[in-house]
Amino acid sequence: MSAQPVIALLFPGDMGTQIAKELIRNNYNVITAGEGRSQKTLQNIKDSGIIDRGSLQSVVEQTDIILSLSSPEASLELAKNTVSCLKNTNNHPIYIDLNSNTPEIALSIENLFSSINIRFINGAVMGASKDIPDNATLIVSGMYRNLFIDQFSEFFKVKDAGDKTEAASAYKLLFSMVNKGMNALFFETMTAAAHFGILDELNESLKEFLPGTYQDLVKTTPTYPQHIFRRIDEMKGLTEMLKNENLPNMVASGIAGTFERVYESGIFKDEKFEGVIDTLQSFKKLH
Repeated sequence: MSAQPVIALLFPGDMGTQIAKELIRNNYNVITAGEGRSQKTLQNIKDSGIIDRGSLQSVVEQTDIILSLSSPEASLELAKNTVSCLKNTNNHPIYIDLNSNTPEIALSIENLFSSINIRFINGAVMGASKDIPDNATLIVSGMYRNLFIDQFSEFFKVKDAGDKTEAASAYKLLFSMVNKGMNALFFETMTAAAHFGILDELNESLKEFLPGTYQDLVKTTPTYPQHIFRRIDEMKGLTEMLKNENLPNMVASGIAGTFERVYESGIFKDEKFEGVIDTLQSFKKLH
């Protein structure tokens, strides 16, 4: 690998675009495969300065490092497609998956790349795209994680989760249980408060008596209308992980269930809230 490697980013959604911009600011060449991508993704490529190499096959032949930033649902399929392309070239890039996968999926992806002697690093991102690079943390794990740490820790916040490949996935999911669990607790509370006609009064008391917790909600709650379906999948993945390890999972399962009920109620449909109060006010629609 060269001193300043070529980075392939698959694909430039909100998170991927922000990471790509930071890499480009630090003089990396960032490429991607725009073939078959949405108009929004193609616009992100154009606006951010990423070089579009067209096909995935073309990308894997020209890169030193591949960063997978698709989605947990698509990460395994993307890995399979990448492996298929790598079988047609002598290039051997490092493959880094930064999606919030379950440990089981992370290990499945590692096995795919190990079978063709490609070095694999498992990872995840803690924080929103707007937090890149200063306030988000990139978690990495696995036997090759130091390749990532040495290359990128100068301008990204990086957390070393150890040499177990699945550790970064477990880390992100368990952190999410606390983070998302707090939102689920408030959502369930506000559902009941709306039922009893005391939502405004209870909201004021929570703000007064739990100011620190309430301030955390200010940062996270307004994002739920756009991302609640992703939150459901993440909490289901967490529940699956805990069940597979024979660990308690009632809270994780309950969080997923609460988010499903909110999603199915339709109170967040077509909404874009400015703050936590607006978000919680939407629970009045339930009654």
